[in-house]
Amino acid sequence: MKRIAFSWAAVAASLRERAMQQQQVADDAGEAAAHLNPGQRASLHALADRIGEHGVVLADEVGMGKTRIAVELIRAVKDAGGRVAVIAPPGLGYQWQAELKLGGVTTPAMLRGLHGYFEARSAEEVLDKKPWFQEPILVLSHTFANWRMGENATRWRRELVPEVFARWRKEAGFKYPNGYHLSGSYDERVKRAAASIVARISEDAAHPAYTWLTDVTTGHFWPNPDTHTNYRRGTPHRSWLEQVVGFGLGSFDLLVIDEAHKSRGTDSGLSRLLGNLVQGTQHSRRLCMTATPVELDAEQWRQTFERLGLDEKVRDQLQPVINDFAQAIRHLRAHWRSSDTARQQYQAAASAFQSTLSPYLLRRDKREDADVSRFAQETQGESYRNTQKPVIVDVRTLKLPWRQAVCATEALSVASRLDENSTAKRLRLTLANGHGIADLLAQINEPAGPSALPNDGQSSAVDDKRQQRVQWWLKTAAQAFQNPHHLFEHPAILATITAIEAAHEQEEKVLVFGRFTAPMRALVRLLNAREMLRSLEAGRYWPQSVIHARADESDDHSEWVAVEIAHRQLNCRLKLSSIPELLANQYSTHSTRREQLRRRLLGWLDAGLPEHEQVSRAMFKRLQEAELNKDLVGTAEKHPVALFTRAILDFTGGDVEHLTPEQACTAFCQLLSAAGDQHTDDNPHTPDTGEIALQWELLLARLQPEFAHQEGGFARLMYGGTEQSTRRLLQLAFNRPNSFPRVLVAQSTVGREGLNLHLACKTVILMHPEWNPGVVEQQIGRVDRVGSHWSRRLGEALERGSPASELPRIDVHPVIFRGTYDEHNWKVLLERWDDLRAQLHGEVIPAREAEGDLAYQKVLEKLQASAPSFSPSRR
Repeated sequence: MKRIAFSWAAVAASLRERAMQQQQVADDAGEAAAHLNPGQRASLHALADRIGEHGVVLADEVGMGKTRIAVELIRAVKDAGGRVAVIAPPGLGYQWQAELKLGGVTTPAMLRGLHGYFEARSAEEVLDKKPWFQEPILVLSHTFANWRMGENATRWRRELVPEVFARWRKEAGFKYPNGYHLSGSYDERVKRAAASIVARISEDAAHPAYTWLTDVTTGHFWPNPDTHTNYRRGTPHRSWLEQVVGFGLGSFDLLVIDEAHKSRGTDSGLSRLLGNLVQGTQHSRRLCMTATPVELDAEQWRQTFERLGLDEKVRDQLQPVINDFAQAIRHLRAHWRSSDTARQQYQAAASAFQSTLSPYLLRRDKREDADVSRFAQETQGESYRNTQKPVIVDVRTLKLPWRQAVCATEALSVASRLDENSTAKRLRLTLANGHGIADLLAQINEPAGPSALPNDGQSSAVDDKRQQRVQWWLKTAAQAFQNPHHLFEHPAILATITAIEAAHEQEEKVLVFGRFTAPMRALVRLLNAREMLRSLEAGRYWPQSVIHARADESDDHSEWVAVEIAHRQLNCRLKLSSIPELLANQYSTHSTRREQLRRRLLGWLDAGLPEHEQVSRAMFKRLQEAELNKDLVGTAEKHPVALFTRAILDFTGGDVEHLTPEQACTAFCQLLSAAGDQHTDDNPHTPDTGEIALQWELLLARLQPEFAHQEGGFARLMYGGTEQSTRRLLQLAFNRPNSFPRVLVAQSTVGREGLNLHLACKTVILMHPEWNPGVVEQQIGRVDRVGSHWSRRLGEALERGSPASELPRIDVHPVIFRGTYDEHNWKVLLERWDDLRAQLHGEVIPAREAEGDLAYQKVLEKLQASAPSFSPSRR
């Protein structure tokens, strides 16, 4: 099938036309009516100027609306007859589908691996779905090519290469390869995929794959899937499979790489995906989206431009300019007060840096955001981010065992050589966060073995005495952890809870980032236990009927243990033994209210769901059938109608009396979007009975673990083991102002992946310190985004005429355990953060270094004016 002629000139013209159309909307009806804000419109013009020549790094600061700009480019490429591949982290498929749909672009669901790749060729799907290479836009996961292909892998995973090779030989006029007909039955999905790939390539002898397939099939033995089983990474067979899968996807005119700073290594899954599998046309372009193109050192610029697809020759021309700028920054920091030469060298290097990189780089920062600008005007330039109030754990206020533990760990740095004693080293590194303490205790309490050092008389005796001192200090430090429930008493966790509960009293939601699962889980359980006890004392409804895990069970940090310790911490007036009965009684009382909603729900949905929404209507019909199914009567809480009733109540804040039909219908549709197969209604055909049944079963399977349980969710944990559907549901619930969870505790590697968590939260707590300032920027960026809760609160405060001192800020609170390694970690992070701001924000010298000195402040203003700028708004 021939495509219409594609040209980048047509794309550029489309971008300019769209920007001007949006400008006209803003002029006629105001900025609020425009889909694109001024910075985004300027970015479209800048992309139009550049995209015809080469790719572009779109490096706008976190939360400035990069995705919306990318969607405009994607639509322009599609309208010009081109094809686009969006490559995004696996956790962002849902958000990309939503953003594309909002921009008028429909795509299949994110492709996450071989299973999804072949599923489109299953018997029930093949009549309705085009081959992947005919889809104008595809969304792929960063981890799409991370296949586990050992010798014990299921055979269908290694059948595509031999099937394509065999069909290609037959297409070329030869016989099928020797052994093909004796190699057994092939998966029907693989056969259909292979047939479409071969048919597509054979149509066009100029297709790059035409020559490749001919050369490989004539130059190598046919890879029988029964005997050629080694498809591990780095093998020829793996490379062939990646190429052939790529042929099935087709070639793309535009590659959009979201979170392009991730997995920088040349052998990472993302690098292999871009280098070997996702194939571009002869004049393809890349759009790299990242708020942190450089995170730790200037060398990462080279990696960023390599990912952009620039030739090595171009990268070699850029690198000296980048290095000169980095060197000028270092020299200026040492001599900015005293040396005119250092300042002039910096200004020259900054000018060269800007002029050399600006063809490839666009970056808007928060200073261009309208709300940030308004805040700065009202406060005479103060920062809208409050980072000056860390959560401090002061050693002097701790109980004696903890004070001794801190002193002992510091003594270990003097008494031991940390490269010789891994236990002492780990204790110093983990004391402040509580990670792995149980394992360390086991090692500390083990009898000390004989010294592994060579026995040479006097030096051996000295070493033995030193080891004895080390063991003494280790045992002293261990006294703080002898309580089996020590995480519930950990000073950093308790300090974090104090900060969270203070924000909750101000009716604010809180986003907590951490790295280590055990302390994070302990934090969640203790927060829930404390809030449950407060609710029961105050007579407020708590959505939980039972407490799991009694005290005699093995988990030292179980839910019941958390309740016991919270009861003691709060000096709770309720009898501990009465709590299970109180929970059961109040849950039973509230079930009557839920039943009232359940009886009304189906009528509300029938009247309120739009008739043209095929999927929501089909799922509603299934819900009606479940209500009439007498076999489901005894399933109580797990009944589908009860499940949806509870989910809708949770999402709308649990207020049965004031819930409206419109709110119920909206929550129902959002549940389907978050927990179902996203955008399955993009297909023009009406879903058949089999498709509806499959979607319904999948929907129930995802909702039941989340809403069939009978426990509260004031705080929730999102970590690597959290299912994608649960992550979406948590994201949806956290973004609603009146619903649980009020606190979301997210593992750093999961929660910072571009998730939008900004609609009801402006408070971030950094529970475990990071080394990489780029990571921290990404974490804060979850709540610091266009259209955020903070920006709405700011608008309300300004309308009320609130004084500058009372204007809301985005609150960022690092947890710092003084006297421990974490304090050093935070100091290093601040220094690296200064480096990052110098590279990306032009803040080469922190403003705090000139406070109180007008002369130095003028010097800084001049340096700031000469800093590089890559903003399209300042053209």
